[in-house]
Amino acid sequence: MGKSTVSASLGLAAARAGRRTLLVEISGSTRASALLGAADGDDGRPRPVAPDLFAVAIDVDRSTEDYLTSRLPLRPLVELLVQSKAFHHFTTAAPGLGELVTIGAIWELAVQLRPGGERPVWDVVVVDCPATGHGIALLETASNIEELAADGPIREQAARIHEVITHPAATGVALVALPDELPVSEAIDAARILRERSIPLALAVLNQRSERRFAETEAGALTAATIETEGVAQAAADAALRHLDRQAIEAAHAERLASGTGLPVLSLPRVVDDPFDLEAIGTLATAAHDALWGAAP
Repeated sequence: MGKSTVSASLGLAAARAGRRTLLVEISGSTRASALLGAADGDDGRPRPVAPDLFAVAIDVDRSTEDYLTSRLPLRPLVELLVQSKAFHHFTTAAPGLGELVTIGAIWELAVQLRPGGERPVWDVVVVDCPATGHGIALLETASNIEELAADGPIREQAARIHEVITHPAATGVALVALPDELPVSEAIDAARILRERSIPLALAVLNQRSERRFAETEAGALTAATIETEGVAQAAADAALRHLDRQAIEAAHAERLASGTGLPVLSLPRVVDDPFDLEAIGTLATAAHDALWGAAP
């Protein structure tokens, strides 16, 4: 369970809170929507996966074609370009082009307005970003293009995208970490890098946290039980002690994550359902909903 699981859980939690929510997947991944039981969609249109929750996969090739269509007046010319192997190789190798059309497609979905033009189509847009390094590169693409491009439509669009990405009322990054030393350290580093680039942060997610089953005050009794009992009882007491130790370790990781990132920490429980399906996502979504919006009455 990683970032796609968390993305699906946050999307479902937002939808349960009454927000019309769009779950966006990129880089050819559809794992998050698959966890919600959604069938693959290949037309680039948002498809319903749950009440108030929709999902869409951003295809770089299709987004590039849409971008060219909006910029070039002749549709046959666009079709000729996108069918050219040489052009495909160029767009793949061009620095930042794939990231620009991807973030541009997400931006267009985020700023799309309902009929009448007074309210956005989506109350919440959850993006299942790539892993840390690629995810940061994606978020800063518009800023890089704005700095490098000459005056013109590309630079203007990059500036508009950058404005939305860096506005704390519009964007907030959720950093996801497992309750272990290295993932927490990576999340802390990512928080620092994102702040240096003026990209707003919303929260940190400590994923797969063990259920709290014992109090620290029970350690003495459990230790005594491992000495004074034998067989099944001794094994149970020993397992309880190990779980108590793990609780303490994970609590320390949560505290370090909070202090190191300066963010509120959302803890999502470890779920071991097999298969890991919509019901399991629902368990995580309930935890996220209760933490972010309060328990349902």
